[in-house]
Amino acid sequence: MEFVSVLCLRMAGVLLCLLLSACATTYDVAIDSLSEGEIAGSCFLVPDPAQEVAGDDLLFREVCALVGPALAARDMPVAASREEAAQEISLRYGMGEPTTVLRRWTYPDYQTVFYHGRAFTVRVERTEWTEHTRYHAQLTLSARRLANGQPGRQIWRTEMTVSGAVDDFRKLISMGIPALQQALASQTSGRLHFEVAEDRDGKVTVSGGE
Repeated sequence: MEFVSVLCLRMAGVLLCLLLSACATTYDVAIDSLSEGEIAGSCFLVPDPAQEVAGDDLLFREVCALVGPALAARDMPVAASREEAAQEISLRYGMGEPTTVLRRWTYPDYQTVFYHGRAFTVRVERTEWTEHTRYHAQLTLSARRLANGQPGRQIWRTEMTVSGAVDDFRKLISMGIPALQQALASQTSGRLHFEVAEDRDGKVTVSGGE
């Protein structure tokens, strides 16, 4: 009976893990932001000079489309030209180095051994190792106030890192946007950590912020 109980427990654990993994995919989001105060007004997006890409670069335009809703949610809609904007925001983006960790799982089990033609069931402890690789997408937005179409002093800066199990920059950044709009252009007084979960129906929920 004890053998059956342990076997059932193991099977239940495996089924629970499969169920949870099928229900939602989670992403870790870290945001650090500095600001001089309440910043509002339309913005014009440009690539960070360090990126060495043109304003019509396809990936840059994709990043602009991804961050646009977060900016609009913070009363900073994207303007069509620099002349129409109150601030200029430079974008720096890319993938960091992936990290791989080994996780050890130890659990009780039973094993059948044979001695002099007889079968005996003995209790053993088994250890399994699993390898998990996490990928990291990084995004920095740096804003300067515009005066007569020319950028002046910096007024806010927000950095975001999104980590997940998918090696897909655009997917990772898109999953970080719901968290980004909670802290964008604010004064975080340190790094905030969020967890973003996407269920199999595409519904996204955000928790954390501490």
